[in-house]
Amino acid sequence: MNHIIRLLPDAIANQIAAGEVVQRPASVVKELLENAIDAGATEVLLRVKEGGKTFIQVVDNGKGMSELDARMCFERHATSKIRQFEDMQKLATYGFRGEALASIAAVSQLELKTRQPSEETGTLIRIEGSELKAQESVAMEPGSSFTIRNLFYNVPARRNFLKSNQVEFAHISEEFYRVALSYPNVSFSFYQGDSLLIKTSSSHLSKRVSAVFGESYRENLLAVSEETDFLKVNGYIGKPEISRKTRGEQYFFANNRFIKNGYLHHAVASAFEGLLPQASFPFYILFLEISPEKIDINVHPTKTEIKFENERFVYSIVQAAVRKALQQSMLVPAIDFEPVSPWLTQLTNQPVTEKPVFTTEVNPPASGYSNPYQTHKSTRPDPKWEKLFSASGRSNATYVSAFETKGQSDTVRFEATSETTESRQVSEKPKPMNLHGQYLLYQVKSGLMMIHMARAWERISYERLILNLESGSSATQQLLFPVTLHFSDSDFALIEEMGDEIRTLGIDWSAFGGNSILVSGLPADLSRQEPGRLFQEFLEQYRWNQGQLKIPKKQSIARALAKRSSTQQEFHFWKEPELLDLVNRLFACQVPDLSPDGLQISKIVSLEEIASRF
Repeated sequence: MNHIIRLLPDAIANQIAAGEVVQRPASVVKELLENAIDAGATEVLLRVKEGGKTFIQVVDNGKGMSELDARMCFERHATSKIRQFEDMQKLATYGFRGEALASIAAVSQLELKTRQPSEETGTLIRIEGSELKAQESVAMEPGSSFTIRNLFYNVPARRNFLKSNQVEFAHISEEFYRVALSYPNVSFSFYQGDSLLIKTSSSHLSKRVSAVFGESYRENLLAVSEETDFLKVNGYIGKPEISRKTRGEQYFFANNRFIKNGYLHHAVASAFEGLLPQASFPFYILFLEISPEKIDINVHPTKTEIKFENERFVYSIVQAAVRKALQQSMLVPAIDFEPVSPWLTQLTNQPVTEKPVFTTEVNPPASGYSNPYQTHKSTRPDPKWEKLFSASGRSNATYVSAFETKGQSDTVRFEATSETTESRQVSEKPKPMNLHGQYLLYQVKSGLMMIHMARAWERISYERLILNLESGSSATQQLLFPVTLHFSDSDFALIEEMGDEIRTLGIDWSAFGGNSILVSGLPADLSRQEPGRLFQEFLEQYRWNQGQLKIPKKQSIARALAKRSSTQQEFHFWKEPELLDLVNRLFACQVPDLSPDGLQISKIVSLEEIASRF
């Protein structure tokens, strides 16, 4: 009888198991920083090189380890945090499984130096791929120092899946911020190579927020505080002025442990209802203090997901705490949201919630609207788009087939194509109507055509930006006075990663020392925008695209900048010439019926459907 089941060697088993814990350099940073906090450190230093791929070092002044503990900590399921299963019900530390160090040692070249304050000398241990290479005494200060070199050196397939150094560094920065925010009483230093990026001293949470996100945040913070027998909530929320278009600056901590919870995020978002533009996210850093017996943190290897014993009750308390903070600040909505016409809502049979709200700084030019692309020419065939809608029951997908018609035209013209005198007269009379700066209405033979103007502009901008990226050139409007902008580590890393592409799209920038850049020019259609806000929302949208859509970098950049361009157009002030130009350019696009996000741009409401409403 042949037996085929065998126990795997420890080294191979550790490498396989490490995939659950060590997914990228940021995973190593997270585990080592949390271990430093568990060790009672008051000072922690983090140093990385090449996005953490070749070098990660975490040094702390914690209680250190004995010689035996230093060796045992690399054994799988060896931990000082729990002794029996019941201890899981009262955990007050980050780690408890005893898997992290064993997993890291299995896929790297690791060096540990550690010393307890009561000992005269420390212990040095070197491990490569779970194999002990050296163990000896060493002179050092009390505490621990972990050095990780050549992560995934023995698992090349996993190393190949790592992103660029800039992207990996951005993930490391995010893990650093989470730990630094959760323990403002601990001093942190963060180095990239030999360059000091951030150094924080022991301080209050508000000062820690300013140190991480910038001084501008300090005056826009609202304190949150609520206490019940079941749960305590404290921290800060941001005023609507610092809301973002993408997620990223939302932090929940349960017993000082960073967690991800969409349900609780909804509680905060619902408290801001009416104060934020649609599709915007509030800034918040909220700490939940709850009995360990009321939660389960052993849900996911990353320990960022937890289960609450009574999640609905937690939801209610968080929501009430945020609302209380907003009420005490006497905050009122800064943006006036005009309701959608009930007639339009009924006509389209679409709920109001499907309508994106695009906020703009209402400041019309003194000389009226000027279209920077007024000279745009199209070499595509005349789509003769109005003729497409003369037959009832035809779908909007007919747009695409229209481009297959023969005949060339220098420009796409907004006119009827019927050969009859009667229809030609009808086509000359109608004029486009601007409805609340959101929809363009126009009479066609089969009824009424409605165009979502923001989505249409986004489609036009996206296809133009893609062409510019492919051709390698674009028009730039030079600024009268160049602007200096300062960014966080993660944002600056993204700018460096996209540097060549965003220059191609018309953003003239150069490095200006540290995490600062000098902006000298902007794309023509965005030249009147504030550069800081432009970069902020552009980076947010790009980060969301990369995290959620998994699309190529050039497409992600084009979509992010096109979204920004559409939200900044002052559609409320557009008159007939601008509206006609929008339609002409929309139907010259390759995909005129859908936005880059896949949302419908236009809709035809038939005469029969309109008549049924009366």
